[in-house]
Amino acid sequence: MTPLLESERIQLRPFVKEDVSTWFQWFNDHEVTQQMNKGALPNTELAQEQFLEALAKSKNDIQLAITSKKDHDLIGAIGIHKIDWVHRHADISIIIGNKKYWGQGVATEAIGAMVRHAFTKLNLHKLTAGTWANNTGSRRAFEKNGFSLEGTLKHQFFFQEGYVDQICLGLLEEDWRRHKETKHG
Repeated sequence: MTPLLESERIQLRPFVKEDVSTWFQWFNDHEVTQQMNKGALPNTELAQEQFLEALAKSKNDIQLAITSKKDHDLIGAIGIHKIDWVHRHADISIIIGNKKYWGQGVATEAIGAMVRHAFTKLNLHKLTAGTWANNTGSRRAFEKNGFSLEGTLKHQFFFQEGYVDQICLGLLEEDWRRHKETKHG
């Protein structure tokens, strides 16, 4: 399948039915979901397929598969959700479900490609993202792409034997352009 977006090592492409058998399993893997608001309830292949069908009909959500350019492995998923076309903002989400690719900067690359798409093709003005305070890798991947802290929601999620905060991050299109110039300039 032809990718929609590319970066140095990855491609972002639409999901296909064949991906569902791998994709749904990530949400049943405690190690993958332990620092996410996912995995509390079991996920099924049918539920994931229905989710994919609903996304295909949505005018306010984009969900893409993250794949390796080299071997075409399905690595994860990245999405832009709750697109507000009037006020030009949306949320961005990501999961790296294939543990073979953890710690390699794939999330940073995927976020970078999706942010570029959001600001240059979708004409959005702002993106937001949320992560658990203890998910430092996710936060770092967003910050490397210019996102900054906008707020903290105290004790938002139950984790192990206590509560953790939610970190709310944001990125304006003008700040992204400045960040890009500073990074490459």
